[in-house]
Amino acid sequence: MTLPIRLYAAGSLRNALTPLLAAFSERHSLQVMTTFGPAGLLSEKIEQGDEVDLFASANCAHPLRLKMLGLAHHTMVFTRNHLCIAMRNVPELTSQHWLSALCDARFVLSTSTPGNDPAGDYAFQLFDRIEHYHPGTGRLLRDRAKPLVGGSMTHNVPPGMTAGSYLIRSGQSDMHIGYSSYLPLLLNQPDLHVVLVPAPYNITAEYMLALLNPVRPEARLLADTILSAQGQDFLVSNGFTALA
Repeated sequence: MTLPIRLYAAGSLRNALTPLLAAFSERHSLQVMTTFGPAGLLSEKIEQGDEVDLFASANCAHPLRLKMLGLAHHTMVFTRNHLCIAMRNVPELTSQHWLSALCDARFVLSTSTPGNDPAGDYAFQLFDRIEHYHPGTGRLLRDRAKPLVGGSMTHNVPPGMTAGSYLIRSGQSDMHIGYSSYLPLLLNQPDLHVVLVPAPYNITAEYMLALLNPVRPEARLLADTILSAQGQDFLVSNGFTALA
């Protein structure tokens, strides 16, 4: 009997990978055991000895570190993402330019936790880019942003919500910087206002797969499926950017 494929994957991939994995399992008669969560914390678990066959990270740094440590055999970029800002839909926020809104001390600005969750790293890269164009502003945002996702705090986010929209609706935040792949869950929500971070400020998030040692052919088959045209279609239909 073939053992299940053990997949650790960034939480932002849950909506895209769930139907992809269902199609994969049906086609190949292979079971996939999934664990979704902040990629930094998942990578730490792998370093600490968790037995995993395939790791789908929201950045390149964690898979490349696993490869450097001899825990991963092969790494490959498999999709890309960008950033957006979800705001409470109130005139005091939405009537402002997005950058002025982020700086408005009357409102709580939240991000994911840098180091634990790549979404937090990308948010802080955004602040660095803002600092480049508007000296002093990026530093202000780094100081006032609250890392409320992917750290020691855990949230029971209801189905159909993102962590950012949950924080806003529960009164813990007024604005959250997160992935634009969540747009299908954020748009057309009367209580939310969504801003796509414009060029040249936006950050390109590269997602990377790592085949972990010892490499199982079943895990390689799953990685190939994610990289295939069909796999890319699942990702694009869920807000990600295809490799091509």
